[in-house]
Amino acid sequence: MRLAEFDAGLDELRAGRTDSAVPLLAAALDREPEHALAALNLGMALMDLGRLEEAAPHLHKAQGSLPHLAEAHFRLGRLAHLRGDPAAARRGYEAALMRAPGHVAALSGLGLLERQGGELARAEMLLAEAMLHAPEDSGIALEYARTLRENGSADRAAAIADEVLAREPELGQAGLIWAEALVSLHGAAGARRMAEAALAADPLAAARVAGLASLIEAAEGHGAALPQWRLAEALAPDDGQILSGLGHSLGRQRQHKDALDIFERAVRLLPNERKLRVALGEQLLRTHRFAEAEDVLRRAMRDLGSDYRGQATLALVQVSQGRQEEAMASAQAAGGENELMLRLCSVGPYHPEQAEPARLRTVADRLHAHLSDKLEPWSPAPRASAGRLRVGFLSSNFGTHPVGWFTLAGVENLPRDGFELVFLSLGDRPGPLAQRYRARADRWVALDPAMGELPLVENLRAEKLDILVDLGGHGLGGRIRVLRHRCAPVQIKWVGSQSATTGVPNIDWLVTDRWETPEGFEPNYGERLLRLPDGYVCYDPPSYGPPVVPPPLLRRGRATFGCYNNMAKITSRVLTCWARILAAVPGSRLVLRTHALGDPRTRDAFVERAKSLGLPPDRMDLHGAVPHADLLAAYGDIDISLDPFPYNGGLTVCESLWMGVPVLTLTGGSFAARHAFSHLSNLGLQDWAAFDEDGYVTQAIARAADPEALAALRATLRERMAVSPLCDAPRFGRNLGEALRRAWEAA
Repeated sequence: MRLAEFDAGLDELRAGRTDSAVPLLAAALDREPEHALAALNLGMALMDLGRLEEAAPHLHKAQGSLPHLAEAHFRLGRLAHLRGDPAAARRGYEAALMRAPGHVAALSGLGLLERQGGELARAEMLLAEAMLHAPEDSGIALEYARTLRENGSADRAAAIADEVLAREPELGQAGLIWAEALVSLHGAAGARRMAEAALAADPLAAARVAGLASLIEAAEGHGAALPQWRLAEALAPDDGQILSGLGHSLGRQRQHKDALDIFERAVRLLPNERKLRVALGEQLLRTHRFAEAEDVLRRAMRDLGSDYRGQATLALVQVSQGRQEEAMASAQAAGGENELMLRLCSVGPYHPEQAEPARLRTVADRLHAHLSDKLEPWSPAPRASAGRLRVGFLSSNFGTHPVGWFTLAGVENLPRDGFELVFLSLGDRPGPLAQRYRARADRWVALDPAMGELPLVENLRAEKLDILVDLGGHGLGGRIRVLRHRCAPVQIKWVGSQSATTGVPNIDWLVTDRWETPEGFEPNYGERLLRLPDGYVCYDPPSYGPPVVPPPLLRRGRATFGCYNNMAKITSRVLTCWARILAAVPGSRLVLRTHALGDPRTRDAFVERAKSLGLPPDRMDLHGAVPHADLLAAYGDIDISLDPFPYNGGLTVCESLWMGVPVLTLTGGSFAARHAFSHLSNLGLQDWAAFDEDGYVTQAIARAADPEALAALRATLRERMAVSPLCDAPRFGRNLGEALRRAWEAA
């Protein structure tokens, strides 16, 4: 029986209006549930829109009702292929070919499977057969060209790519494969010359511009390639592969809002590209749109199957919302090395139980064993210990960032006659702090953040450093993993996602102090502990910090507690303690400020979680992010900062103290659980540290009950801090220099 909805749906499909076809085909199935062709076409339409989870039951239904129809088997094979199930994909493709030996898409799909499995000769044969049936199909021709290149026939690959470019000059994938073939034929430099010559003859060929962008990117990094990617996008704004290249380039340059817009467009064009959908989730995370990021990632994994990158990104989203238990489950689902790094750095140190130092050390030992596999020894040429030491600092955060606020003043004060400083920058940050780093550098080396591991090793070794100091760890933009290959005679971890032992082979020392790692803490670390006599960092207060104001308790008659840390640090146990404090201090309020609270759905979920743990919503003031100067001024709204645990504040502790607001902390055993204790101890304020939850609650209540003492401390706190070792840059520079020399002499 012909149904009007079915016919109308087919008309929409023929017109290229897939979105409009879906409700019509679904209506046809509602009216006639056994309409197999409606089910098949609906499944195909949903697949084309990237809605694979919804498509699957309709395709299975069509296959069951129309077992003789090759297309139903092919579509299920393609579905499995996209979801990462090669065995099921092969069954579907082969079943389609049994029913229609010339089924072009099945031949192509099977060829792609063979190429992905390393069977290049078989892949070449299948794709050549597909091309006989569809010689003008550019997609098949490009898969054939890529296979030829990988199988040693780069000349034929380049010729095919050229043919495709001649008829479709805006097809980005053709330009990328053309560039790959040129590299195989002529090397990177030769390929670039040929690409530039081709563009001189035809400067508006978008795909060739994209090919050149990929060559520049490989040679010089994302920043150098960005103008070419922008030009390619301007010439071909509806090409998904060009948008993908531009989006990744923007993301690497920290232009996250622009990258987000590009990835949204790319996903609409290529909804079945797993890497694009995960990249979209990553950019939503970077722009603090956490709830949307989770939606995107979960849909991607429902449609395309779970994978390590999607699960790892989901773990970061969840921990950023303070959902430590769920983040740990996602980290475990990521598996392998990703799980270990998440448990050691990005999730584990925030988790109330997993943050115990013995557990972190166990994870680090597993990571160390994994990263030690197949390491080749490297012995740099020995140098005398006397004279000037050449010290390299590796980071993506030389600028306005906690790394900047905590290291810049110290390294500026390293004696110039004793240390030659090389800054190895994995991404520029604008602003005055970045300018000061450059001014202190004896040598500045810009490195592509996306550079492969072994090329980065070669670049680092080429600097002939005596000491290499990592300032990134396993955090965003960090490349400490590379140091397992040893790039300098002495390798040290200092600041930058410094929450526990690193688990990286060949990291010799970890910069610390006697409060972060007292005597007896050595078993928690795989590195030797390079203790500084004062604090392990030197805080450089911003010049624009507003004046300290009197405690609001004096004018309000009630205490105001606050916490301006990120949501990852606010666990259920922290919220429970805060609830106890508010309940015991009449009229008191709690002010929270963090990026996550600017995301409406994250904020609503947090309010419900806090309420369930006893925190009255009407006694909380919740705020999203504000400019840094405004954040500092907002400390004038609170009387006492409540430090979270087990991952204490670091920079937030120093900023609070600088603004005259004392910090109450709960000190634990891990490195991250002792940041605040170190900073407070350098000011002689160890008595503001508690060592269990009851002590934390009791002390908060007692401190709030003594407004005169709070006012007296607040009036002198900035001056006290300014003259303390925490802000004494010359003193810190001398201490750091002596420690570096000590580490060198011990090598």
